[in-house]
Amino acid sequence: MSKCIVITHQHSLSSPGGGTLSCLQIAQHLQKLGVDVFLVPVSNDPTVELKASSAQVMPVPPSRIHYLFNGINVAKSVQRLIANKNIDAVLSWDYEAAFLPKLLQAKNIVFGTIASSPSYETWVKRKTKLPLVKAVTDAWFRWRPLKSADVVFVSSNFTRNELITLFQVAPERIKTIHRGIDTVFGKVQRIYRGEVSQLIFYGSLAPLKGVFDVIEALGTVAAQSQHSWTLKIAGWGNEELVKKAARDRGIEDKVILLGRLDSIALARELESADLAILPSHAESFGRAIAEAQAAGLPVISYDVGSVPEIVEKDVTGWLVPLDRVDLLAGAAIAAMEDPQKTFAMGLAGRERVARLFSWEQTALAILKGIEEAKGNRYE
Repeated sequence: MSKCIVITHQHSLSSPGGGTLSCLQIAQHLQKLGVDVFLVPVSNDPTVELKASSAQVMPVPPSRIHYLFNGINVAKSVQRLIANKNIDAVLSWDYEAAFLPKLLQAKNIVFGTIASSPSYETWVKRKTKLPLVKAVTDAWFRWRPLKSADVVFVSSNFTRNELITLFQVAPERIKTIHRGIDTVFGKVQRIYRGEVSQLIFYGSLAPLKGVFDVIEALGTVAAQSQHSWTLKIAGWGNEELVKKAARDRGIEDKVILLGRLDSIALARELESADLAILPSHAESFGRAIAEAQAAGLPVISYDVGSVPEIVEKDVTGWLVPLDRVDLLAGAAIAAMEDPQKTFAMGLAGRERVARLFSWEQTALAILKGIEEAKGNRYE
């Protein structure tokens, strides 16, 4: 079993988002299994980083040239660790790994990546003013580490298939491991209230996560039905744009902005909610969706990416085709019209998440994947 693992991360350990939270949880649960863990995040505020985790944290400053060159400082930090510690493996999250493959190969250290982009195909097809520059930098800084890794951990079969199809990553090097969910959500009390009136969206307030789709859909619900409801929005981003969208749809008085919440505060809000509407446009896992289900809430989502692996259609929630905001509205009305069925769907989702998604399973699977990759080096 691996005893010392380095985990690099392209952002600060205090940055919002599922990727950062997953990084911290993986480190914590590897430690519980007796692994010595070193975290190497990119940050210009060491004080914040050192408080973020019980693991040993060695933050590195960002590049003064361009963020894609952050990997130079990451590689230097990892090299110093290798000189002083018996490192079994290095796990990386993204482009910060660009300068690691040759270094780790020369030292016979297992190199693993955690592939967590919501959609690699969407990124590949993203249009820029300099498409050739984008193609070259992506190939070297992003796709090359994925292709050269001894083991690639993905959190869904959707991402697995993307890596095989887009980048020809060897299937035998890819390990599908579901992410865990914070146990605080499983402890949320769920009591049948006889109505579906408290709705919630949470996460980044970016178009990709679907907050504007939610507002548009609920504008339709307000116009087409007499149901009484309130939408709470928790997250980080441009709140003014969200407020404007609500005004434009005539539902400003029904929308409450909560700001960014920690897990405990979010769990309290989920406890008072009846339905989560989380129509992300792309997901490699769907952490927020799984959290809502762990709290016993049924979910309305788009049928994209990994979401069908998290939500069992018409059993734990509603899945509608991407961009069909009218069907989001229809699902919300259906949930409001049958509160007993909606409540039962939430309980079914809670049971499924408790059975499938735990950080203990994630950490064990990572260790197993590293051991298999190490064994393959000697075959």
